[in-house]
Amino acid sequence: YLPRFVRRPRLRLAWLVAFGRSCYWSALFTYGPIMMVEAGQSQRTGGLLISIANVTLLTAVPWGRLAERKGVRVVIALCYIGAAISLIAVGLTGPSLPVLAGSFLVLAAVFCSGLDAVGGVPYYRAVKPRQRAAMSGVYRSYMDFGDLLPNLVYVALLGFFGIGSVFLALGLFHLAIAILAWRFLPRSM
Repeated sequence: YLPRFVRRPRLRLAWLVAFGRSCYWSALFTYGPIMMVEAGQSQRTGGLLISIANVTLLTAVPWGRLAERKGVRVVIALCYIGAAISLIAVGLTGPSLPVLAGSFLVLAAVFCSGLDAVGGVPYYRAVKPRQRAAMSGVYRSYMDFGDLLPNLVYVALLGFFGIGSVFLALGLFHLAIAILAWRFLPRSM
């Protein structure tokens, strides 16, 4: 099913939408606490950051309701733009202003919770029901790639730049996904 999946642009875009949100959660859980410790905060502060960000998953319900009123395409683009701006702000403030950077990371979590709420819809609308079970194996690879690929990029960035570069790169990536989602997701979605 991999060749069939790759040949269909809407399935590729659905995978990219899911991959981008997976990249955020992976970066938050790994590099958020590292940034806090690098900034001189305690390990407990890094854990608290993760806990608060996880609580933002409760905002998925309002995001779903917004998608019912305004459309999934609008919510996905809005969430990616909001996450991008927040992540770029994290990258610019970084360890020099850890409380502000942590606040921006939590704000990005609110937007990524919106992606968790409606981010799977493009996949379900792009795949035929009879192919859904077989195609799901390919689609769900976004989780594995979301843990692996960004970390390869971050290792290269951290070889030359500080921890803020991780969040800057992720923010720019999210901005690119926002543009693609707005441009290529169907208006009817």
